[in-house]
Amino acid sequence: METVKYDIELDNAILFGQFIMVMKDGRIVGWGMIDAWNENEVKVGDEWYSRKKCSFIVSPAPQTSFFS
Repeated sequence: METVKYDIELDNAILFGQFIMVMKDGRIVGWGMIDAWNENEVKVGDEWYSRKKCSFIVSPAPQTSFFS
């Protein structure tokens, strides 16, 4: 899995609609698509996460099955 760290990688993740998993201290703290970013934070879904404290990893979107 690829870590998104630099400004151009964040822009590409937005452009290509990549699913992002947010990790902090080895735990998943959020997931979704990047909506915006600035010098200090990245907005994934409805939450803002610190660029210094969190890792942003490109991952496959979760799969869902619906049974009728």
